[in-house]
Amino acid sequence: MAMRRGALVILALLGVSSALSPSTYLTPGDKERLKLVLEPAWSLSDLAQVLYASAGYKHLGQEIPNIEGVCNFVRSSAGDGATVETLFLASSAGKALGCPVAASAGLLQAVNEAIREGASSQELFHAVTAASNLGVELDTAKVLRATQMALKKDDSVLSLGYAFHVGAQLKGEVGSIFERIEDAIVQADEVDGRMLQFEGGLSITALVLSGAYRLAETSNKAPPIKPDQAVKFANYLMSRKSVQLSKGVYYLLEAVSMFTNNKFHVPVAITLASNVAVSAEAPQVQVRVTDLKGSSLGPLKVTADSATCDSDEVVIISKEILTPLSTADGVYELDVMSRGPERGFYRLVVSVDASDMRLVGHSAAQLTFKVLTAIDIQGVEIGTADSDQSTAPNLQKVTYPNTLSDILLADQHQRVMLRFVVRDTASGRPTEVHQAFVKITHIDSKREIIFVAETDSNDVYKFDIDVSNSMKEFGGVSGVYSVELIIGDASISNPTLWHIGDLSLTFPESTVATAAPDYTYKVRPEIHHLFRSPDPRPSSVMSTTFTILCVLPLILLLIMWAKLGVNLSSFPLTLTAIVFHVGLGGILGLFCFFWLQLDMFSTLRYLFMVGVVTFFCGNSMLSNIAAKRKEQEVKMVYGHFYNKSYRFSQPQQN
Repeated sequence: MAMRRGALVILALLGVSSALSPSTYLTPGDKERLKLVLEPAWSLSDLAQVLYASAGYKHLGQEIPNIEGVCNFVRSSAGDGATVETLFLASSAGKALGCPVAASAGLLQAVNEAIREGASSQELFHAVTAASNLGVELDTAKVLRATQMALKKDDSVLSLGYAFHVGAQLKGEVGSIFERIEDAIVQADEVDGRMLQFEGGLSITALVLSGAYRLAETSNKAPPIKPDQAVKFANYLMSRKSVQLSKGVYYLLEAVSMFTNNKFHVPVAITLASNVAVSAEAPQVQVRVTDLKGSSLGPLKVTADSATCDSDEVVIISKEILTPLSTADGVYELDVMSRGPERGFYRLVVSVDASDMRLVGHSAAQLTFKVLTAIDIQGVEIGTADSDQSTAPNLQKVTYPNTLSDILLADQHQRVMLRFVVRDTASGRPTEVHQAFVKITHIDSKREIIFVAETDSNDVYKFDIDVSNSMKEFGGVSGVYSVELIIGDASISNPTLWHIGDLSLTFPESTVATAAPDYTYKVRPEIHHLFRSPDPRPSSVMSTTFTILCVLPLILLLIMWAKLGVNLSSFPLTLTAIVFHVGLGGILGLFCFFWLQLDMFSTLRYLFMVGVVTFFCGNSMLSNIAAKRKEQEVKMVYGHFYNKSYRFSQPQQN
């Protein structure tokens, strides 16, 4: 139950709408942040950034700084030698700025020639958009053939998005492209049952959506997009409104503007306009109904279908009409406190009735608000009692916000007790709160020990500790402690921290600990890290003996070679043989250096270079030796047969 309430607290603080209706819109703060993302483009160093900023400022309704200088930069970019993509960027930026760009006859011809079979969808999009912006007459049949050819080669979602934008700029029948909208929409991925997006993120999703709706308007046909799908796409766009790249801002604003001004679907954002908390001082819940840009949708009939308490499912409001707020467009309010609600969290279900059939996502939107009430702490008694309960407790009454005049005294033979009742001031009934703590603080060391006060069957909060059994919590430190009562809850308007009085605790001397640590905030002692000491090296005698034992096999080998006699006559005096033996010696020397000073990575690097050369030279040397040996064997065989045949051919003597 506590976890459930905690989750509701988070939802309430965020003002989250839990239905399919868009839960947010572009607030003035969002628009200002998006503007700051676009601002660096006015340094006029990148034509693409200028396009993003120009179109973005237009969608935000912002005035473009130094518009004459920006227009000159855009026009100069469309000079001789400009590519079709550059003409697309320049002409689109000029269109957004309101300063059309002109191009030479040669560039217009290049744009027209770029619309050809074999071009990709993106190339066709650039060429067709540039031609449209520059006033070049488009051949619809030619563009359609080129687009169909491009989609045969690449029918990805991105390619389809470019094709939709191409078709939206054509006159005449474009049904062959319009039919592909459904192919794109079915490829969208659903996230958490609330959002739809295309693989590739914001830019591809916005490109496909804006192209699909513009193509639908050109074709004068409703797009094959269901209302709930449009709302899920809108939810995804709103989830990305914190984008930090100018290109992402451009695509986001393009899609949001399309969703606020098209003939088919206009998602409605239903959000809280007031504080999430309702109290006697602020009894109204205010609901804002806008499009995704935060603009009013005109006069609407807004109904509170229900308002239900989360704890006991009690419905306090049913089918109530909200009143339009005269001081703010698109804001409607409802007096909640006049219904006498209990404190806690409530689910408000809101629906909007409108004559505009384009509106989607305006039914059964769920909002969360909380009702705050004040609490009063009554019947407070604090005192001590014997641990063996041989005598009645000695309790003193205290009235909030007063403090005990005398210090309470307690030792290891006694108990410390506190009783109080928390009442709701609106109903006068006892109530439970999320947090009821007793904080006991050692006055000298500032060490805090916090205990939980719990209710009994009569809703009376009790705190009771045995001093002897609590020595571990207190560290056995005797002295004067401050006793404070903490009352807190997410649905009360007056959380309380009350210093009830002081308590002197005395523990047995045998259990008194050393000086209590100082728990006040201050610079802590610096921690010096001590690395592990290296292992001691062996003695020189041991090292010398080990070295001699390692070298002894080599010495024995040389002695045996000298005794047996070394045959060097068969050593091949070739370049590969010499390099091979030099390489072997180098490898042995490298191992010696590794033992003395090199690290493993340096040794491996050198070993790779020496080893490759040694390998190829050794392979060549062994191949030559094998070839010579085979040649000698052949000669011996042929010589044997020759001698034998010669003996048989000699005449016999009488």
